[in-house]
Amino acid sequence: MKQRLLFAFFALSLFFTGCGSDNGLDGNWIKGSSFEGRPRGGAVSFVIGDNVYVGTGYDGKDALNTFYKYSLQEGWSKIADFPGIARREAVAFTANGKGYVGTGLDEEDNRLADFYEYTPETNTWAKVANDFAGGARQNAVAFSINNIGYVGTGYGFQEGEDRNYLKDFYKFENGNWTKIAFDGEKSRNATTFVINEKAYIISGDNSLKYVWEYDPTKVSGTSNGWTKKKYLDNDNKREDVQRSEGVAFVINNKGYLVTGKLGGYSREVWEYDPSKDEWVERTSLENEIPSREDAVAFTLDNRGFFTTGLASGIYLDDTWEFNPTMKETDDDN
Repeated sequence: MKQRLLFAFFALSLFFTGCGSDNGLDGNWIKGSSFEGRPRGGAVSFVIGDNVYVGTGYDGKDALNTFYKYSLQEGWSKIADFPGIARREAVAFTANGKGYVGTGLDEEDNRLADFYEYTPETNTWAKVANDFAGGARQNAVAFSINNIGYVGTGYGFQEGEDRNYLKDFYKFENGNWTKIAFDGEKSRNATTFVINEKAYIISGDNSLKYVWEYDPTKVSGTSNGWTKKKYLDNDNKREDVQRSEGVAFVINNKGYLVTGKLGGYSREVWEYDPSKDEWVERTSLENEIPSREDAVAFTLDNRGFFTTGLASGIYLDDTWEFNPTMKETDDDN
């Protein structure tokens, strides 16, 4: 056991002292308030108003059902536990002022299809009557546009087939799931963000190589609403900026793709401007920030953050904010 721990800390130290971010790029990382709960990876997050809610996940020993709320004014506080089966690798979205959490893996690695609804005014959870129509899965993606939730891709079972990468997509409206089209590739551990009521999906295992934009206002008899956008290499022929288990947040109508795995962990940060369909590299994770997978990210008051995650066997609870208009500084507290 001692040898394992020593190896884990040694491996983590390589991420602290390895490739730095002094590359002349724009942006600065600032240390935020550490996550209140147990360190974990594979959690979910959703934002309602001025608060983000972070919960579920795995701490290296147990699947978790604890949930916490964070606001810029009041910091972290515990809320009611998630009432369903403790899980990791689930998804979450917000609709009509309520949070929704579902799918994922339980303690015994069984895939789940149930969903639960959180009401912040009463700090209560309730089971959604209809389970996810796409069936049990893990590592899917979820987003919401105009109070409609969307869930798709992931890893699970297809009808008549064994476990597989998935590409099916469903929308959740008025308590019901409806299947919609998706033109992208099968994938799990992809990343998604929403800008101006349009969703963007990128990366993941099995490589969603292009950005796929979903605009529900374009759904018609001749269009399913999906448009293929630019490949993530920014015309530099660099396929290694793709990643699995990355996260994204939005600042000033631009998406930021951070953390995740490229074989090893990624330190690179890429900014996507949908108005130009253009990728630009920004300041990488700074030396004191452990590279990681399985984090969660969120946007509050037009400010982008990520927290928790897994780094070489060590579960994390640190929180970091990215300011794209600042230059990198040594004073990041």
